[in-house]
Amino acid sequence: MCPALRSLLRPGLLLMLATRAGAQGGSWPTVHQQALWLTTTVEHKVTPRTSLWFDANWRRMGLGEEPQQVLLRPGIIHTIAPGVRLGAGYTFVATAPYGEVPLAQPLREHRLWQQVTLNHAAGPLAITHRYRWEQRWIAPVNSTGLGAYAYQQRARYMVRAQAPLGGLTYRARPVTGYAQEELLLPVGHGGSAGRFTQNRFHVGAGVPLGTRQRLDVGYMNLWNAIASVPANEIDHTVTLNWVIMSGK
Repeated sequence: MCPALRSLLRPGLLLMLATRAGAQGGSWPTVHQQALWLTTTVEHKVTPRTSLWFDANWRRMGLGEEPQQVLLRPGIIHTIAPGVRLGAGYTFVATAPYGEVPLAQPLREHRLWQQVTLNHAAGPLAITHRYRWEQRWIAPVNSTGLGAYAYQQRARYMVRAQAPLGGLTYRARPVTGYAQEELLLPVGHGGSAGRFTQNRFHVGAGVPLGTRQRLDVGYMNLWNAIASVPANEIDHTVTLNWVIMSGK
């Protein structure tokens, strides 16, 4: 691993541990389990400054044996200044009862989201900060169909740094290493408001597949506090993300 990425991993690990220190560890059980997330991310430029965005996520437990979640997220991204982008869109989520501490019922969710991303360089590192705000409508699936929707809001902060992995190349293009940390915070509702309920710490490598495509292969350590069970889950997750950039 290059020294620049190693320097990012240290504060990322400390932030992950500090976040979990506030978990309901004393009264809630904690389970460790394996997961597999398969993602396709597409950004299609329609003008030099505006892009259509779509990511589709197929999330499974174990090595894919058990369903976890399907997530579809279309949106639009606009560059307002060099390194500054605004985005907004919609998300559909279908969540199954999964793992060792399953939910009582499947869930269906509709979201609206807005975000700001800031990009800058720090030596060899390309760094992205993403601030996202979500409005969420969540309903259980029962024997008669969908139950009543509950409204929630959530703030998310993600920081990602990436850099070429020394002289490593694939098809004459550099392979990049990345480290990423994301915190999720419910806002303005219930007993979880003001307390982090999810942390995602992610490391991996981006393998170029062409001039505008790459495959991100990584590991994500996902901590999730599930108040309705209640329990803490830690998902050791293999991630594969096919990234496609197209358009003008």
